[in-house]
Amino acid sequence: MRSIKLMLCLATTASLFGCVSIDNVYLADGSVGHEISCDGRELSIETCFDKATELCGISGFETVTREGISTGRSIAKGSTDSNSGPFATRSILVRCNNQKPVPRYE
Repeated sequence: MRSIKLMLCLATTASLFGCVSIDNVYLADGSVGHEISCDGRELSIETCFDKATELCGISGFETVTREGISTGRSIAKGSTDSNSGPFATRSILVRCNNQKPVPRYE
């Protein structure tokens, strides 16, 4: 019983603070992209970009897509960043600059 309570506490804490996950995907041009999700109220879109910087290193990266789902909270007046503040889920799809598209032969 005690272990169940501990697991529930850990799961609740993780859901409040969020986590970062990375999935490798193939893009339309054949190159490898990285979908980085930064879900949770305590994380921001900057967390995703920091992880992309860590993943791609000095070569840098190109942002392919950027998404977020609103929690319904209001955005601060004058905010210009559409993926910060009220979002509980955030993700970006990036391609590292050292990742070359696969040549197509026709």
